[in-house]
Amino acid sequence: MKNSIIPYVLLPIFLFTIAVSAQKDYKGRVIDGKSKEPIPYVNIGIKEAGVGTVSDEDGLFHLYLDLNKYEPTAKILFSALGYETLFIPIADIKLVYNEYPDIVLKPKTVELSEVVVSNKGERFIPDNIGYRNYGDKIYGYWKDNIALGGELATRIIAKSGLRKLNEFEFEVWYNPSDSLLVRINIYEDDGKIGKPGTNLNTSGKNIITTIRKDDRMVRVDLRPYEIYTKDDFIASVELIQVYGEEDLGLILSATIARNGSYRKYASQDAWEYLSPTNMAYNVKSDLMVSEKQAQRFERRTEKKKMKQPTLSGFVIMRGRMISEVNVLNNTTKESVVSDANGRYVIRAKKGDILTFSKDGLKDFSFRVTDKITQNAVMKSK
Repeated sequence: MKNSIIPYVLLPIFLFTIAVSAQKDYKGRVIDGKSKEPIPYVNIGIKEAGVGTVSDEDGLFHLYLDLNKYEPTAKILFSALGYETLFIPIADIKLVYNEYPDIVLKPKTVELSEVVVSNKGERFIPDNIGYRNYGDKIYGYWKDNIALGGELATRIIAKSGLRKLNEFEFEVWYNPSDSLLVRINIYEDDGKIGKPGTNLNTSGKNIITTIRKDDRMVRVDLRPYEIYTKDDFIASVELIQVYGEEDLGLILSATIARNGSYRKYASQDAWEYLSPTNMAYNVKSDLMVSEKQAQRFERRTEKKKMKQPTLSGFVIMRGRMISEVNVLNNTTKESVVSDANGRYVIRAKKGDILTFSKDGLKDFSFRVTDKITQNAVMKSK
């Protein structure tokens, strides 16, 4: 239902508060067993228990436990990309006051991604998949600072065929924190009942990005990670660090598409099916097709470009042309960046709203008119 908020389309992710009197602070520092260097952003927690956290940039962590709730055989899991998973029984953990005992993870043998070679007259073409929000009041959110390791995931429907993922995009509706650190995860849907399973990022490198207070459209370059898929997959945003004194209240846009979303309350927790509604995650990708299909695609694309109206102009501040300003069409979600001369060109029609943004400058917006050129005058914050 457009422009309304219905309980089942809200996608909350929050944690219950544990009685402080019963908590024990299990803390430590996670390090590489070979280099002895700290390992940041390790997922730590009791499997499927809703109790978990993430190590910080120095490998340090605090995990608050009510030891009376668990059997001595219960285990704490430590997992990180590129490392073997470690299990430590609760009976064996060390509770110390002013020290951070080392937790050692063993590096995995690096498996290089398979190089894709085709001699069948095939090549890659651009194929964007996923979802966008076009004004519907549907969203998903995190609540409370203790949700570290919590994830919001969405099933991405994709044509069968070899596909390389290039860019991940999502829209922020609200963020009161100074900044947030999040991790992007790409999963196979080979978990229980089609839930997130195998992590398709085999690069051994975390896909980390920062969400600043004023960010709206967040784009993450996936190309360095060489992630390939062959069918539908599941993409998630995972909260791993909160900066600033404000309570966590991150809100991301969702959409009416009905392919399914999932949530995880904390590190090592169980995935839960959340809603048939989808988070508005969009993925730019390249799909391998036959040469004949590629040529048809190029002809259609060229015809489409010729029919679409464009708007151009200059971004100006104090009489100077400003380069590298992000220009977003809020209607189509397409964006471009002003060039070295401050000029921008973007597909837009009458009634579309454009927003101009750059770090250190106030956002500037206007509604597109009948004119084919419109300048944007920006001011410093």
